[in-house]
Amino acid sequence: MPLADDALSGNDCAMILPTTVFATLMEPIAFWRNPQPMRPDGLRAAGAWRRWALLTAMQVGGLMGVVVPVMLAWRQIFDLPSPDAFNGMTPLALWGGTVLLAPVLEELFFRGWLSGLPRALWAMAITLAGLALFMGFGKANPLAGGGILLATTAAVIGVWFWLRHKQERPGWFDGAFPWLFHINALAFAALHLANYPKFTLAAIPLVLPQFWTGLMLGFLRLRIGLGAAILTHIISNAIALTLAMIVG
Repeated sequence: MPLADDALSGNDCAMILPTTVFATLMEPIAFWRNPQPMRPDGLRAAGAWRRWALLTAMQVGGLMGVVVPVMLAWRQIFDLPSPDAFNGMTPLALWGGTVLLAPVLEELFFRGWLSGLPRALWAMAITLAGLALFMGFGKANPLAGGGILLATTAAVIGVWFWLRHKQERPGWFDGAFPWLFHINALAFAALHLANYPKFTLAAIPLVLPQFWTGLMLGFLRLRIGLGAAILTHIISNAIALTLAMIVG
């Protein structure tokens, strides 16, 4: 009898594992249909690293296996240019900027506020105001630009500590969240149009990889946490850059 029980338990585990994997991979698809705010479990939660690994595999697999080939085919059909944002950069700068710096900064800017916490929303609002002032008054004036950046940084740090104990999301955020989530993913993709030398309507599908990535990283940020999204972003960029360098 013990042997039979052990065999049955092993069969049960063999059946449960694929089901669990499938359920995990279906989570983001269900979420995208009707995005709702959630409190991340964190990487210390039980099973969090396994869920992160599966979702990271989904991100990289979908990106390299489906989205990038579609984008490359579109570019070839319409004879569109390659991105030129990284021309002239040394390998060290390219790897440091693309694989390490960009994922951290982009996740903080695009996904940090998706928690809906007051400190994150205020920090984002101050950052946007600071960027607007910098573009309007500080871009051509180093002294004014430096002052704006310092003031913005100080204000963000101040409001973060001031509101650090407030954990309730504002009501308007919950109501608008489905729109905010998808607009955020679109904005993340649209920002990368600047990588191309000329904007045309035909060039919009060239940022499908960034749109897919924005959807996946947004879910990862909300399901597991910002650290998980940053790690996946780093891995995704490293793989994409390695393949790009191999194929030229």
